[in-house]
Amino acid sequence: MSKISILNSVFSEIEKLDSAEEYKRIIKLVEKHIPQFPEELSLVQSKVVCLIHLNQIEDAYNYILKNEESQKFTFEKAYCLYRLNRSEESLELINEEPNPAHSFKELKAQILYKLERYNECFDMYRDIIKQSKDSFANERESNLTAVISQLSKLGDNKYDIPTVKQHNTYEFMYNIACVLIERREIEKAQELLDQAAKSCRNTLEEEEATEEEIQEELTAIKVQGAYCLQKLGRDKEAQAEYTDVLKYKPKDIGSLAIASNNLVVLNREHNVFDSKKKLKSTLSDELTQKLNTWQLKRVMLNHCRFALITNQLDQCTQLCNNIENKYPDLIEDIILLKAVMLWRQNKNSEAIDLLKKFVYKQENPTAKLNCTLVAVKLLLLQNNSNEAITLLENLGEFKYKLGIVSTLVTLYLNVDNFKAASDLFNDTLSWYSQKEVDNSKITILLKQLAKLHLREQDPKEAAKRLTRLLELNPNNKKFLAQLIIAYTQFDPEKAQMYSKQLPPLDLQDTDIDSLENTNWMMGSKLIKKSTLKPDFAGSKTEVEKKRKKKRKIILPKNFNPDVPPNPERWLPRHERTGYRKKKDRRSKETGIGKGTQGASNVSSEQFNIKNIAAQPKPQTAQMPSENAPRLQHRKGGQYKKKKKGK
Repeated sequence: MSKISILNSVFSEIEKLDSAEEYKRIIKLVEKHIPQFPEELSLVQSKVVCLIHLNQIEDAYNYILKNEESQKFTFEKAYCLYRLNRSEESLELINEEPNPAHSFKELKAQILYKLERYNECFDMYRDIIKQSKDSFANERESNLTAVISQLSKLGDNKYDIPTVKQHNTYEFMYNIACVLIERREIEKAQELLDQAAKSCRNTLEEEEATEEEIQEELTAIKVQGAYCLQKLGRDKEAQAEYTDVLKYKPKDIGSLAIASNNLVVLNREHNVFDSKKKLKSTLSDELTQKLNTWQLKRVMLNHCRFALITNQLDQCTQLCNNIENKYPDLIEDIILLKAVMLWRQNKNSEAIDLLKKFVYKQENPTAKLNCTLVAVKLLLLQNNSNEAITLLENLGEFKYKLGIVSTLVTLYLNVDNFKAASDLFNDTLSWYSQKEVDNSKITILLKQLAKLHLREQDPKEAAKRLTRLLELNPNNKKFLAQLIIAYTQFDPEKAQMYSKQLPPLDLQDTDIDSLENTNWMMGSKLIKKSTLKPDFAGSKTEVEKKRKKKRKIILPKNFNPDVPPNPERWLPRHERTGYRKKKDRRSKETGIGKGTQGASNVSSEQFNIKNIAAQPKPQTAQMPSENAPRLQHRKGGQYKKKKKGK
């Protein structure tokens, strides 16, 4: 049998085994025939591809290096380097290729995505989609939407969101949902994630996948859906979804780490031990390859915050220093965490000094604003208004934000600096006028400035502001009324002129007398309610009579209308004639039971039974029964005997 026929039979056997995914048998077959055909590089390439399919990337790379003298295997080598997380080396190898094939471009786009060079990656995928015409169009579109999602996370929203069609895969739907989340369209994203989950289950069931495989594929979709619920404020539902994901213990450690991290955020200061356990799962070295830089930063910051919440201040300080060395761009978060730590240790002055030092050196306006506001809060807790004013004045253009203006005006008035407050309003008005923003903010500023001038008894300046307000809002009768009040204080003629623009009064259903009697100048809280209704005809006595409510008379159960009531019914019980005192052997009057046994201060003759019998009986006053009907059942104040228990 000739060599050509042997090779043909070998390659035909390799094709059969490849269709059956019997890669180990292909390797054995290739290793058997390589010594016989050392010049046949296709056999070497077949073994490399089989090792990659078996996820033995290190072995494939080493095998390429052994046979590199005869053949470079540039693409396979670049792919192995990419899989071994040596992306920079892989990209250099591809860039050295003079005429890269289509497969090189596909690999380069994936490497650029891994290196987080998303703008270059987007351009690469767009060119690949235009040039390619094969069955992998859906996969390329999914990858392109993943790039758009990452660009949206970085604040680049110039790219349009692709529309979802019926033929699109569940991966494409998932990536579009991620784009919608980054662009704050959470409800739409949640609906699309539900569609993606249904499509994923249907697709895998058609491919006869097991339930474990389906759950593994659904992991990322469920985690993202739980995040949507969390953003919508449905924390309990989100917590249940995260817990359900963790229950299956997915192999995707990236999704597992995100679910654990988000659960810790939901727990906050509760379930500390559970949160500590979950945070440990986000510290593995493998995660650095699965999560992007933005996600890794958030996880590390959450470790710091958790240590701060649980009062592990030494650990928090150590973590802050590590983050500051590794990610210098997170310096704002680190400064805020350190300031909170100092404040918790009652070192307020040190916390303020740390924030002030950062603020005066910082060039990033957003970071400067956040740290300034925290420093101002700490200064106000110490009643230090002057330093707080100095910090807010150092904010540049952020000083003209309405919230900052309001805070500064309040602080100025607190230190009795009316001129500074007025100047700030004027500067803010001129700044907004140059920016050509809508009139709503200018209206707010003019309104508050007019109030300020009226408060300081400067009606002329108030009238100027109110005139401008009326020009911006000609139909606002409230501003017109305030302008008239301002002019009445220094120019009655103008007040009279503007009063003609007020709408006519409709006095048809108004009681003039009740209005005149009402002290409306004292304000609505001090107005006394009139007893007369203006629309009620009749005299005052008739109104009062009609307002009186008749109460139903409640009579006792044993009431007898023929018997007059007891005249002593209003007296206390002990003052009534039929009342008998309770007999007590240790009464103060008798003195019995006091002193030593057998001794008595009273003569024994007093207690002689013969003497007692000879004494005349006192006559008690008797009450006729018809004058005391309510005492008939009592019979002289006797108590009812208690019933014996059966």
